[in-house]
Amino acid sequence: MKRWWILLLAVAIVAGVAAPVLAAGNRPPKRMPFNMVGQITAVDTGAATVTVKVVRGNRVVKPFIGQTVTVQTDAATRFLKKTEAGVVPIALADLQVGDAVSVQGRLAGEVWTAYRITVGADLSHLP
Repeated sequence: MKRWWILLLAVAIVAGVAAPVLAAGNRPPKRMPFNMVGQITAVDTGAATVTVKVVRGNRVVKPFIGQTVTVQTDAATRFLKKTEAGVVPIALADLQVGDAVSVQGRLAGEVWTAYRITVGADLSHLP
């Protein structure tokens, strides 16, 4: 009888330790906010993506400085342009290769999704 209690206790301990580890595998990827500044190297209106060579950004973006990142856009993404008169809305099709942009969004897994892209970012910190 004593052996059964010991065996039952051992099984309960293993189940208690293993359950959170197994549950973690079913979670969606963590969504981390990002803020990057860079220059557009490609725009694909068909795929609704913008490729940006990263110049600077927050801690999520820092490992990608100097690299290109493809950012997904969707119906909720806002496109803006800084002008002398202020900031005006534009469309994805108005973005051009070479534009200096700031991009805010969320990184989930390996998918960068923008909620705002603003043309007219300050790239004065270029090396």
